[in-house]
Amino acid sequence: MIGASRTDESFLADKATQDWVNMIVRGSVACPEDIDDLLAATNPLAQKKTGHVIFQSTIGQALARDPAEVTRPTIAVVLDDAKARMPDAKSANMAIRYAALAVEKECELVVLTHQNNSGFERFGFRVERIAGRTKAQRQACVDQLLQFWGAEIVI
Repeated sequence: MIGASRTDESFLADKATQDWVNMIVRGSVACPEDIDDLLAATNPLAQKKTGHVIFQSTIGQALARDPAEVTRPTIAVVLDDAKARMPDAKSANMAIRYAALAVEKECELVVLTHQNNSGFERFGFRVERIAGRTKAQRQACVDQLLQFWGAEIVI
């Protein structure tokens, strides 16, 4: 995952690394206010009803990226937020750490969450929602997401 050594020039020339560094710079505990309840009466997209979960067969499912073009491995971060959303201060702290991990290991990160809004979206992370009513359905969803993103490591 990580090269033997990186020069300052290669570090500064690496666009993906610079994107992660920008994410670290934006790190803040300030979080946008949730105004969905105010909009729900006039905007059906703001309603909190969840849709039906339909799992397709994973046979022949395409990856999000062509493996031949993958230059960076993918790490999936599964949040322990099934019962409650992570506090904003903690998500800000973890976002900075995960972005630093992506820079250090020269990888991509995908965050898997049980919540509609995990708190990592505001930093620019790829965030996928774990869906399903039963434990088996949620695990099947996680398995599909890991396969879809080609995640090599799961945290």
